[in-house]
Amino acid sequence: MDVLHSTWFWLAVIAAPAITAVGVLARLARREPPVELPPGARPLRWEDEDEPEIWRQGDREPPKR
Repeated sequence: MDVLHSTWFWLAVIAAPAITAVGVLARLARREPPVELPPGARPLRWEDEDEPEIWRQGDREPPKR
């Protein structure tokens, strides 16, 4: 009987962190809704978008990255 109890104990000790890690990763994988921006604000663009960059008046070279 003592072997059965110790086996279940170690099984729980090993399985609990694994189950917790899977649960945390599942929660992190969910996509969150977009943040509501105040009126007049627009979201930032991704760097790989094909829209041309808007430079300030007088800038002749693109901004350094």
